[in-house]
Amino acid sequence: MATRSQSKPDTQLRRKRFKIAAMVVLSVLAVVFAALAPRLAQLGITELAFRTKSWRCEQIQVVAGAELSADSLLKIAGIEPNYPLAAYSTSQIAERLLRSPWIATALVTRRPPNVIEVRVTERTGVALLNDGSNLAVSSDLYLLPADGKPWANALPWLSVNQPFGRSAGPMLQSDPLFAVARQYANVLAVAPDVARNIAEMYRIDGTWGAVLLDPVLSISLAPDMSAENWLAFDRLLHDGSFRNKIDSNAVVDLRLPGFVTLHLPVKQAEES
Repeated sequence: MATRSQSKPDTQLRRKRFKIAAMVVLSVLAVVFAALAPRLAQLGITELAFRTKSWRCEQIQVVAGAELSADSLLKIAGIEPNYPLAAYSTSQIAERLLRSPWIATALVTRRPPNVIEVRVTERTGVALLNDGSNLAVSSDLYLLPADGKPWANALPWLSVNQPFGRSAGPMLQSDPLFAVARQYANVLAVAPDVARNIAEMYRIDGTWGAVLLDPVLSISLAPDMSAENWLAFDRLLHDGSFRNKIDSNAVVDLRLPGFVTLHLPVKQAEES
């Protein structure tokens, strides 16, 4: 009969042998897996390639704005259903979409096994070109076709007295109207209430100006206006005492940095 002192060393020896055997088995498995891994990976890739080739685009989901219908957007993208999903290059589709002046951003993704999603952000017109071209300009200075658009009548005019050939697409820096459009975009960014209250912004023979709708007011501008002046003017337009001083013959001069000067037809000019 084994004593308690004899059985304890036997148990420890068995545990030690078990650990050694387990380590040997794990080592053998690691070697076998390392040898088979490339083959297993190749089989997985082959299976995935076979499955991918069998995936067909059965549905195209379109997320867009109000200007482009789904059909017109898909025509620009050059895609249609019932083609292998892998046959479409998402980067090339996005590149084609971005050629449209209406599209500011484009994201095209595959959703296996049978869906392509097209998600675009459209540009909108913020001002009309006063040149008979029926073109609007966006806040990032792209020219957009505005003929027949219901929103066109609510936009301000941008004017110069120099002829220039224009077409839809990115506005050229050589365009005499480029600086005027950029100035309006800056106003829209820093003082949107003022920008939407402008009826016309112009550059005529080197003279910069704008006409306000409410109250009816002429504004003298410089080629490069500071945000500070536009913000100060915005605050004054919300000041009842300032508005009470204005009549249809008044002129606001914003050309002096840091000052808004009100010129009245009879009264002495006041600075605020």
